[in-house]
Amino acid sequence: MLFIYFHFSTFSQMKLKNSFLPAMLVFGVVALSSCEKNDHEESAQPTFDQGALSHVMLDSAEVTSFKVAGKQLSQVNHYNQETGEVESFDKYERDNKGRLIKSTTYGGKSQTVLTEQHFTYSDKGELSKSVATYFVGGKPEYQNYTTYSYDAANKLSKKSIYEGTEEKGKLKSFTTYQAMPNGNYAQEKQFVIDGTGEAKLYATTTNSYDSNPNPLHAFAEPGAASSPNNLVRSSMEVHNSKKAFTRSYSYKYDDSGMPISQTVTLPNGKSQTFNYVYSN
Repeated sequence: MLFIYFHFSTFSQMKLKNSFLPAMLVFGVVALSSCEKNDHEESAQPTFDQGALSHVMLDSAEVTSFKVAGKQLSQVNHYNQETGEVESFDKYERDNKGRLIKSTTYGGKSQTVLTEQHFTYSDKGELSKSVATYFVGGKPEYQNYTTYSYDAANKLSKKSIYEGTEEKGKLKSFTTYQAMPNGNYAQEKQFVIDGTGEAKLYATTTNSYDSNPNPLHAFAEPGAASSPNNLVRSSMEVHNSKKAFTRSYSYKYDDSGMPISQTVTLPNGKSQTFNYVYSN
């Protein structure tokens, strides 16, 4: 889905998306302006008084659109910026409790299946496992699965990715998360498993946020490290190379405090501005 594209996780599950999408859903952001607030202030929750987020635009070109059935996300379309055509789209299936149990990504023109994910929940209602299958030419080519752990506040604390089927899967990487009292994810540490089976710290990412509602938080898939506020700065240190990469985010807000645009400044100094369109 659109919300995870800035996420620094090199080892996150393949999503086969075609376009870069803002990081607001996965992390949230801090505005680089006079309205910047302390990370430990109480987070604002989305109210969607003006309606839910319906479209994301980049330089007047549609990047992503959201289809909502009732109050739940049912489909996300990803567009080619140059042609305006749908390159891929995600569809979601839910159980009688409204929980996401299956997501499928299709090719835009061919409408063939690209990826398929199934979600399993614990007795507490928390996501415990997701199984992802990747298709080539309509046939399953590769599979991995992910397990999830939570802290005492029911916030995601660890995500472990296994390569292969559940019967033969091998742990390849895991990420630990540190959540603040207001629900925003302040830090993540990414580990990879080397040839001897030992976990090696690959990268550490630290994040800071504003105090405004993140409109994509309501659309987050289960198991996503989604923050209720908007990401303002995210810095990743890659330990084996001793390099650091930083992205910063600034926003314009409407009168209710909802972001209507996000400008992303990349590590190379270039920037992109995304505009947000809400339903009535």
